[in-house]
Amino acid sequence: MSRRFFIPVIVALSIFFTKPLFSQNTETKIHGYIQSRFTTDYDNVNDFMIRRAKLWVDGNAPGLENVSYKIQAVYRSFKDEAVMFQDAFADVKFHNFGSLRAGRFVPDFMLQRMQPDYEISDIERASVISGLIHSSKSMARQIGVQITYQPYYFPIHFSFGIFNANLESPGKNKDQNLLYTSHTQLTVVKKEDVLLELGFSAAYRYANAISMNTIYNSNQLITGNDYRFGVEYQLSYKNIGFQTEYIQANINKDRAWGYYASADYSFNEKIQATAGIEKFSDLIRTTNDNEWYSVCLIYYFTDKTKLMTDFKTQVSSAKNNYLSEIQYQIFFN
Repeated sequence: MSRRFFIPVIVALSIFFTKPLFSQNTETKIHGYIQSRFTTDYDNVNDFMIRRAKLWVDGNAPGLENVSYKIQAVYRSFKDEAVMFQDAFADVKFHNFGSLRAGRFVPDFMLQRMQPDYEISDIERASVISGLIHSSKSMARQIGVQITYQPYYFPIHFSFGIFNANLESPGKNKDQNLLYTSHTQLTVVKKEDVLLELGFSAAYRYANAISMNTIYNSNQLITGNDYRFGVEYQLSYKNIGFQTEYIQANINKDRAWGYYASADYSFNEKIQATAGIEKFSDLIRTTNDNEWYSVCLIYYFTDKTKLMTDFKTQVSSAKNNYLSEIQYQIFFN
């Protein structure tokens, strides 16, 4: 049985056999949501899709309040047309200190990458965030361990992770090199209606003949030092929010970089408007690296159901590009 059909069977069986746990009011819970989207570029694309349909199970380990787990799968009609495995990890929380995570998950690197897609005010993460993840083929997930230091007495968040660096199917590290990541956030101001945070991300690995198809041409195999870093700024004041990041990858003597800035304003509990700019300068000659400008309007039917409309434009000397998207998101619990 192939992997893409084996995983849905495992997920289904897991849900079936955990049903008695739900009936006993234990900590085990099932969650999920669907994002249905229509996209057009007014030229070549008019497409309905399931952008994401996610299902996950999480809870505490039996008899251990400080140990929890999560197992997650996703379906994307536009890309995989199959249910794919995403996360499988365990967390150990330390009293007044932080936590330890082990398994397959998204490394703590870059602010917007760590924000759930269903919570961000943009319809999609910025292109530089998607472009500078370490493994696009595994949906930004890595296998490894990560420790997070977040004391209750000081407003700082610091994480350090170690992961497989050079993957070969079905996910085994093909050499002795590892990927190292870190993310530091400092809360400068935190009051009832004001939040100001600054942050810094850093990562390193020695790449050994691997593809980086979001940075280089897909047929290139890259070998050499891979340093990446990012700086971030996040502010919210009453019903106004602002967030920005700059991220850069130095791979041998090459440099890929980009940034985004996004502002949002909530008119009330139901309606929110956003505006943003983003740029990603990769190392693929055929791509257009000019800035994209965007505006978005969000309507919240409930706190778990929302409708998003988005319009983007990219100015170019040859031809301006346009993109419009409408997305309906609903949680089933």
